Amino acid sequence: MFETTFSHKSSTPLPPTVSIATALQLLHDFETINRLNPDVRGQKPIEPKNGSLKTNSTSAYPVQYYEVEDDLPFIPKKLWSGGVRYQADFVPLPEGCDITVHAPGGFTSVNHWRLVHQEERTVESIQEDGAPAVQEVDGSGRTKSRNELYATGGQWYVEIVSDAKCSRTFSGFVKGFLKNSHSQLQGAFVDRLKEASKAQQGARPQAGGRRPTIGRRKSSRF
Repeated sequence: MFETTFSHKSSTPLPPTVSIATALQLLHDFETINRLNPDVRGQKPIEPKNGSLKTNSTSAYPVQYYEVEDDLPFIPKKLWSGGVRYQADFVPLPEGCDITVHAPGGFTSVNHWRLVHQEERTVESIQEDGAPAVQEVDGSGRTKSRNELYATGGQWYVEIVSDAKCSRTFSGFVKGFLKNSHSQLQGAFVDRLKEASKAQQGARPQAGGRRPTIGRRKSSRF
């Protein structure tokens, strides 16, 4: 009764010169993705409350748990000040990653980061109360496999879909924050990807048509 749910979806094109394999490696590194947010003060891995790691039905990798300290800039200081610490559940996936945020005050956000090809890209829009996204129609009528998409050219995008639940008191602030943060996060991701791709190209020749692999994950403490 006092809570509301909503979603926001946005995507940003990737430069044609970057490596899609490198983009996927970045999305499999929680520290890299989390630090794209300039309001994050710190993070550290934690054990799940039940003492055992959970697996995700869509990923062969266990869920990773982190405690994150954030400035929480989207809430007016008269309502909440001093930042916040929350739990983030991170799941690497073949096409990106999922990050679920469990914050105080009943705020929950499931953020789906994806690398999408122009043939499978969905229309950008704000979806209210779980409304389904509108799909672009592929003229070929055939859905290509991920292997085929990784090996082909064409335009690639980094897409974020955030499904949030919070108190109605904060809903206006959260909606505006999600819209602005998507743009900032995607821009920071593209900049980080350019740097990483340039460094890899300088270190060794790129292997054409190679399917992306999961990179070595890092961790940090406050």
